[in-house]
Amino acid sequence: MKPWIKYIHQLNADKELLSIYFQLRQQFQKEGWTEKDLEKPPYYTQEIMSLFERFNMERKRIGSELTKYFGNLDLSDYMDYIQHRMAEVDKETPLTDKRYNNKDYLDNGN
Repeated sequence: MKPWIKYIHQLNADKELLSIYFQLRQQFQKEGWTEKDLEKPPYYTQEIMSLFERFNMERKRIGSELTKYFGNLDLSDYMDYIQHRMAEVDKETPLTDKRYNNKDYLDNGN
């Protein structure tokens, strides 16, 4: 395990980041968004924008903290780590597939 990952785990340094991401996923659920919608969101609520801004600020803060203690990080390694942790949250907060929840779709024998 890389030292900076061990640091994150031991100090739970990504707890706030994951909490914000969890809240974002809950907002996506509330809006009825699908994973496909996340590729090109149909609209942005004020709450989603606020959480997105907080998420980015926290991601940058953690990156700066890691750089302070461990020197230059490989950005792709850091982003891979963050994406892996986000995928864990995704499993806890699945988004719906509108296709299967759409009454017209179901009424057409699908």
